[in-house]
Amino acid sequence: MVPSPHISAPLGFPDLKLSVPYADAIRYAQFRLLMLAKGELKSFCEQHELPYTSIVGLKNSSLKREEPRLLQRLLRSLAVDTEVIRIPPNSQSPRFLFPTVEALTTFQQQLKCFDSGNPPLPESEAPTGGAESPTP
Repeated sequence: MVPSPHISAPLGFPDLKLSVPYADAIRYAQFRLLMLAKGELKSFCEQHELPYTSIVGLKNSSLKREEPRLLQRLLRSLAVDTEVIRIPPNSQSPRFLFPTVEALTTFQQQLKCFDSGNPPLPESEAPTGGAESPTP
């Protein structure tokens, strides 16, 4: 008998140190959506088969309730692989679990950058801090 490709590994208890709260995940997604060029959101939603109106609501913080599955789909479309978990099981707000420490660290660094309002620029674009010196 050939095993089904849809059978997954047994679920173990998640490493909660690799999780972030819903509030961090939605804040990150909002920052990433704001990075899209004006007019690109609709085509992004079409390309990733995301509901445009709901994504606009998520972006503008106008959703009436938390939408963890929609947020998870959006994060995956932004190359941020997570799983939605509820710890404790009766909690109101879900958490987003990252597969590795590296993925979580990258997420946290990017979120910190977004929160600070000062994204690191490549060396060639970084301001020098003073006026340009005249050429001889």
